Amino acid sequence: MKPLPSDLGALRAGGKAALARALSALETAPEDAGLVALLDAAFVRPGGLVLGLTGPPGVGKSTLINAMLARLRARGTSVGVIAVDPSSRRSGGALLGDRTRIETDPEDAGVFVRSMAARRRLGGLADLTFPASMLMRACFDWVIIETVGVGQSEMEITDCADLVVFCAQPGSGDALQFMKAGVMEIPDVVLVTKGDTGAPARRAAADVKGALSLAAEDR
Repeated sequence: MKPLPSDLGALRAGGKAALARALSALETAPEDAGLVALLDAAFVRPGGLVLGLTGPPGVGKSTLINAMLARLRARGTSVGVIAVDPSSRRSGGALLGDRTRIETDPEDAGVFVRSMAARRRLGGLADLTFPASMLMRACFDWVIIETVGVGQSEMEITDCADLVVFCAQPGSGDALQFMKAGVMEIPDVVLVTKGDTGAPARRAAADVKGALSLAAEDR
C-alpha cells in the first residue's frame, strides 16, 4: 500500500486515491502518526461546508443527494459524500444500499462518495463519520453526510455538520410528530420531500409550518 500523504496539500494533490487511502487508514491504523498529523491539520484549518441530511427511512435522502450532486457539479462545486447505512445485528454487515442510488462519474475528480456501516452505533452516524468528514472537507467545497434512517432520538449529526436538514415525508403521521422534542429540535432546515405527491406534501408542509410557529412562540 502506498504511504499516506505527508500533508493536506499532498492529500488534495493526490486526488481520490490519496483520500481513499487516508479513509482506509482510519479503519485499519487509526493511531498512525501520519494520519494523526493529517487529522490535526484538517481540524485546525477546516475547509468546505458540511451539510447533514437526516430523516426517517425511505424519506428520499439519497435521491435528494443525487439531485444536489448534479446541480453542484454543474456550478463547478466539488462535493464529498458520506453515506451511512444500517448494519445487521446478526452478521454485522451492511448492504450499503444508499450508494447504489447516487449516480456519479468515476472520472469526475470533483465528486467522491464513501459508504460507511453504522455497526452497533446509535445516533445515526458511524464511528468514523466525524474524522472522515474532517479529511473530506479539507478536499472538497461541500461534504454531505447522509445519516442512517433515524427516529426521534438520533441527533449526532448536529455535532459534525455546519448545516442540518431534516427531511420530512408526506403522509408519515399527524402534526403532533413535528412538535415533539428530539430530532425535530436540531435542524436548520425542514424539507418536505416527494412534492410530486401533491396534496399530502402540501399538508405535511403546512403541519411543519404550524409546528415550527408554535415552537417559536414557546421560545
